[in-house]
Amino acid sequence: MRLSPTSHRTPAKLARPVSSIRTIATLAAAACVALGGTVDAHAASTLPKVRHVFVIVLENQGYAATFGNPSADPYLAQTLPAQGALLERYYATGHASNDNYISLVSGQPPNAQNQADCPQFDDFTGAVMLSNGVETGTGCVYPAEVPNIGNQLTARKLTWKAYQEDMGNLPNREAAACGHPKVGATDETQKAVAGDGYATRHDPFVYFHSTIDEASYCNKHVVALGSPTGAMPPAALRGETGLATDLTTLAKTPRFSFITPNLCSDGHDYPCVNQPSGASALADIDSFLETWVPKITSSQAYRENGLLEIVFDEAANSETEACCEEMPGPGSPSPGITGPGGGRVGAVLLSPFIKPGTLSTTAYNHYSSLASWESLLGLPRLAYAASVPSLFGPDVFTAAPAR
Repeated sequence: MRLSPTSHRTPAKLARPVSSIRTIATLAAAACVALGGTVDAHAASTLPKVRHVFVIVLENQGYAATFGNPSADPYLAQTLPAQGALLERYYATGHASNDNYISLVSGQPPNAQNQADCPQFDDFTGAVMLSNGVETGTGCVYPAEVPNIGNQLTARKLTWKAYQEDMGNLPNREAAACGHPKVGATDETQKAVAGDGYATRHDPFVYFHSTIDEASYCNKHVVALGSPTGAMPPAALRGETGLATDLTTLAKTPRFSFITPNLCSDGHDYPCVNQPSGASALADIDSFLETWVPKITSSQAYRENGLLEIVFDEAANSETEACCEEMPGPGSPSPGITGPGGGRVGAVLLSPFIKPGTLSTTAYNHYSSLASWESLLGLPRLAYAASVPSLFGPDVFTAAPAR
């Protein structure tokens, strides 16, 4: 059922300028509930009591090139699956990059503009929200009534951060917190430059007015990753802390952490212009993971009922397989540009609730990830995450944590 252009903006205050963190987050969450978003009580009752979720998103590699070729990336393809669970039938939801990141954090399907990676940081045109929470029209920056998992967490008074590697390294290029172009402007971060490999299109939370319309809210939640020692870019805001610092205590660690490597560390670019490259793009991925995964898994937040997911945004453009009854986005004959989806990418999950060496053959995609995180954290399921057929379940969570 299609809602009218006016009726979809329930509650009415969503059409007014926002003036506080509470207004942004609460109204976005209320819009989700008004559109039918509910917590899956049965799923929540059967899931382990995960307290902290960590997500690392890598770039542009299909399953055959990564997990199917372990000599190219032995840490990702061998070491990590031996410590947790390999999801061998995990699929991306589209091509190119930005649409997959958007799906991961909001359940919104690809549209024509974010399938082109949003070279212009444009508002939506023709935006009308459907009864299932999907925003129609096309554009890059979603209207204020479209929520993401960050808004949901804020409404539940749960902490979250998106950690962005290299954001703010060159402050004339982007800020060190909530870094994004002006709405309507050209995105100057589409390519890495010397010393700065941050890409706005891989930072999904800044594509929502519900995040960026209040600067203090966005600055608090979308931050620079920082160095492994905790050092922050010189342009970092006072009090801004990165992942290494936040992991030092349970109280500082957000309940949800979304981690985006730079264009070298995520395997997107090879050779790299923003830092020295390894032997291959996959070697650069391994280097990043070998640095950061042990920091996460040795933290108290992870050891006490944590979950770490490592996933790729999409496979190579020629790989278009989909799963999980994926539906097209608005105005698209199929979910992806060149085929039904974004290809088979695989994923690795680590947790005290996962027996080392677990192999899952259940089909999952990015909507499955979002639905699983939401169910684990007691949140309603957004847009297409509400109808995905499978959540991470007993095939993944194969062990009880040590007491």
